[in-house]
Amino acid sequence: MIEVIIKTQTRIGKGELLSIPNFLQEKELKRPGFIIDQALRDNEFVKQLLDNIARNGFTSVIYYYDLPFEPDYDSLDKVKFNFKERSDNSSMSDVLIAIGGGSVIDFSKGIATLLNNHDDAITYKGFPKNLAPSIPLIAVPTTAGTASEVTFNAVFTDTKLGRKLGINTYNNFPVLAILDSNMTKNCPYPVALSSGLDAMVHSFESFACNKSNYYSRIFAKEAIKYLYNNIESALNEKDNDEAREKMLFGAYLAGISLYNAGSGPAGALSYPMGVICKVPHGIAGGFILPHLLQHNVEKGYTQYAEIADVLGITDIDEKGKSQKLVESFFELYNRLKVWELAIKYDVKSTNPLLKDYIGLLQGAFDQNPVPFTPEDGIKIIDNIFK
Repeated sequence: MIEVIIKTQTRIGKGELLSIPNFLQEKELKRPGFIIDQALRDNEFVKQLLDNIARNGFTSVIYYYDLPFEPDYDSLDKVKFNFKERSDNSSMSDVLIAIGGGSVIDFSKGIATLLNNHDDAITYKGFPKNLAPSIPLIAVPTTAGTASEVTFNAVFTDTKLGRKLGINTYNNFPVLAILDSNMTKNCPYPVALSSGLDAMVHSFESFACNKSNYYSRIFAKEAIKYLYNNIESALNEKDNDEAREKMLFGAYLAGISLYNAGSGPAGALSYPMGVICKVPHGIAGGFILPHLLQHNVEKGYTQYAEIADVLGITDIDEKGKSQKLVESFFELYNRLKVWELAIKYDVKSTNPLLKDYIGLLQGAFDQNPVPFTPEDGIKIIDNIFK
C-alpha cells in the first residue's frame, strides 16, 4: 500500500487572505489569536483583515513575532501566556492565525500545541505521543519556501544542546492554508531567494530520497516545474502576481512531497550550518543543493532525467539529461548571484562544532539515493566557502 497524506484545506488566489472571517464563521470559531511577523505590522492587507475581524465581532489576541533568531523552546514557553491564562492554563483563543514565513508558522504550531498541553515546550521535543489535540491553525505564508502551511513538522532549537529538534505531530497540520500572492509582494529579495531555494531543496530531495514513490515524485516534479520556471520572474518583477502565486504553489507541492517521502543531505546539513554558523536555513540548504545533485550524478544516479523531461532539457540518454540538469542549476545560481552570498558567512569545515554535528547526520544522509558520508558533506562545504 502507498499512502499519500494531505490534511490541509487550501485556498489559492490574490486577495484570499480576506476570506478568513468567513471561514471562522463557517467553523463557528469566535476567538482568533494572531501570530504575525513584526515586519507586517503596517501591511495594508493585514490591517484590512484585522479591521474585518473587529467589525465582525470576533474577540482576538494579537502577537507580533519579533524574535531575532529562529524559534526555540524557551521562547514558546514565554509567548504562550499571550494566549492562555496563567491561573488555570485555559486558552483565550479557539483558533490561531499565523501570518509570516516558516519560522512564524512553525512557532504558531508550537503555541497551538501548548495551549492544550501544559508542560514546558521542551517536554514535547521530537515526535511526542499521546498529546491533547492542538487548537486549529490557519497558516498564511508570506514566503514561498518552507511549506510549513501544509506540513506537520515544526522546527525549534534546543539552546542548551545547540540542536534543532522540533515538535513534530500530526496535530500540527493547519486546518486551512491561504496562498495569496499579495502576501509575498513585499518580501525582501534575500528572503525570497532563500525561501525559493529552500523549496527547491524540498522538491529535489524528496524526489530522490529512498522513501519516495511514484506518487510522491509526481508532486516533487510538478513543484520543480513551478519553482524553476518562475523563480527569476518572481524575484525580479515585483508586480508579477502570477509568478509569485506559482512560486507559492510550487513550494506547497514540494512540502506535500517532503512529508510524504522525506529529505536528505542538503536539508540535514542546513541545520549545523544554521545553528553553529548562523546561515539562514533556506540559503544553507540552497548552497548545498547543486553540489549534491552533481555528487549523485557522478555516483551513477540518473533518475533526474525525469525532471529534465519536465523542464524540457534534452540529451541522448538519462545520464546526459541528468548531467545537463545539474549544469542548468549551476547556471541558474549564477544568474541569481547565489554564490556571492557565501562571503557573508563564516563557515569553515575545520570548525570542531560543525564537524561534530555533521558527524551525527548519517541517518539523514542514508536517505540519499547513492552513498553519502559526513566527509562528502565537508567536501561540499569546502567547495562552497573556499
